[in-house]
Amino acid sequence: MNALEEFHLFLDQSGWDVKQESDINSRLKEVSKKLLDERLSDLFRLAEIEREAFHFSKSPERRLSFRFSGIQTMEDGSEIPIEWPDISTFNTEDFEHLYNRFNSSKNLYAKTEYGLVLFYSKYRQDNEFVADLLATLCELLKKYIHKATTSCNKDHYIIHARNALANALHIANNRKEIPKIKATYRYLIELAFKVHQDWAISDDGILRVMIDFTDFAVRYFKDFKQYVEVDKFIDKNWDVANALSPTNVWGAIYVTDVSVKLCRKLGKNINKLLYFKAERYEKLSQDRKGDLAAVSFVEKAMDIYRKLKDLENLGRLQQRYQQLRTEFHLGEVVQEMPLDETQRIAELIKKEVEEKNEKEIVQALMMTPMIRPLVDIRSWSEESFKEDMLQNLLPIEIQDDLGNTVARYSTSLERAKFSLLMTYGLHMQIAVQVISQFFLEAFTVGKISAKSITSVLDQTWIGQKVSRRKNGREVDFSYMKLIEPGINSFFDELSKWSDAAEYRPSFVCSTDSLVLKAEYLLRELCRFLGIETFKVNPKQEGIIMEKTLENLLDDLDGKISADDHFFIKFILAEKAGYNLRNRIAHGLLDSTDYQFDYPLLSIVVILKISNCQFSNSNHVYER
Repeated sequence: MNALEEFHLFLDQSGWDVKQESDINSRLKEVSKKLLDERLSDLFRLAEIEREAFHFSKSPERRLSFRFSGIQTMEDGSEIPIEWPDISTFNTEDFEHLYNRFNSSKNLYAKTEYGLVLFYSKYRQDNEFVADLLATLCELLKKYIHKATTSCNKDHYIIHARNALANALHIANNRKEIPKIKATYRYLIELAFKVHQDWAISDDGILRVMIDFTDFAVRYFKDFKQYVEVDKFIDKNWDVANALSPTNVWGAIYVTDVSVKLCRKLGKNINKLLYFKAERYEKLSQDRKGDLAAVSFVEKAMDIYRKLKDLENLGRLQQRYQQLRTEFHLGEVVQEMPLDETQRIAELIKKEVEEKNEKEIVQALMMTPMIRPLVDIRSWSEESFKEDMLQNLLPIEIQDDLGNTVARYSTSLERAKFSLLMTYGLHMQIAVQVISQFFLEAFTVGKISAKSITSVLDQTWIGQKVSRRKNGREVDFSYMKLIEPGINSFFDELSKWSDAAEYRPSFVCSTDSLVLKAEYLLRELCRFLGIETFKVNPKQEGIIMEKTLENLLDDLDGKISADDHFFIKFILAEKAGYNLRNRIAHGLLDSTDYQFDYPLLSIVVILKISNCQFSNSNHVYER
């Protein structure tokens, strides 16, 4: 008997299931090593195929999905993306081995793992095989439900029961015209209903059962309605939500949400559930006094009362909302540099400024070596996102200075994007300190001025004379005349501040001007690159409208350097960044909100735009 056969015999006798997945993997690694040492290469491959079979994530939504991905360096130095496990590498002999294992295995967990790989890979989907796979899934499901009610790992086993039920319902639903499979499908529905109704409210796993099993009733509504009393899902959920409310408000809300979905399927009135949910949000806001989250919870409750057209409760909460959102300052994550590091950087800056002339200092601001390349920041973010942290799992909301929600990141891809923005933002806190210190040092010693910046801009496409055809005739104009007032205003305020320590500079005019002119220049850049700056108004047929700044930035992605594109978007339009253009255009900045770094960063944005290259030399165009 070879090592692989010994493993199969052990697995059949062990009673291992999903909780021993890592043990199975370790055993198969040992088997592979032994087979390799014995130079049994064919058996070694089959052992590795089995190990991959256990490692696929298996679900109706994603079928077979890999667990790990990365980059492999080839012998010639080139790099290729890799995934593991990878179903595309399986050949006919591999699938036949898994089919033989499916038929011969006496371990329920192993048999379903082999079977799901065969089904989702489409290697075996005949009715006889499907009926056998469903029967095995049913037995495994009952085993997991039993363990969920008797073992110390109830929560874990009910999750695995849910996964087994999800696969079984999906497979059976697609073959329910076959009498034998239809009977199994009905049995699965009735079992799901019984588990939901019988689960004790005080038992662990109550949330998972109420939410997940009700969700199946929503997903397969017509069939659940045919075989079970679907209304009872809602009745049980109502009891659970009320029982959870004193100690687990979020749990009560989640159970209510899934009940609302099922009520809508049934055509039932949902007002009672919506009022319950609104009251829970109000309770959360009261529990979180002194916390900015209270604003968000009141906002959610207001939204529900608005949908219910309950003007009395809406008016009451609007007053509370207005009061709350003026009480808090947005919580910012601030990353201060240690004193010794601050001193070291100050010395480096002083040395840099001494060695550079005015043009080189402006060019340094244009290139911003203080900001790490985006590829590094993205790598840091991806490493951070791999960590199993709560903030990587939950939806994220961005609120403006007044407490209004302006962006949400809900899906996995959106949360990964938010992770990158947060990593970039933390890095920018340090980088902006260095940029500001570099600029102020140069300003103090007279090595940067409005003239030195405009002189550099004059040497770029922004400094060239252009004309535009208006009303049938060409009109000459200058980009520089649009930019100079904002730059001059900034330096005028700095000069007054430098001359009188008690003077409080105002950066309102310079910021407003430079930020909006940066958008103007991006629009001009698009024209030179042959990118249309207008689009059809989706709300008014036959009407043409100018593209938004977000549209323009999307169009410029890949046309300008990735580092500059990310920086410009982060400063001007990113909700999780500075978002300066939108905050200014929508009147969201009070006089006290205008900071020194806003006009400085706007100048850096304009310098980066000016550094963009294009081959189109014809600067005469129609508007």
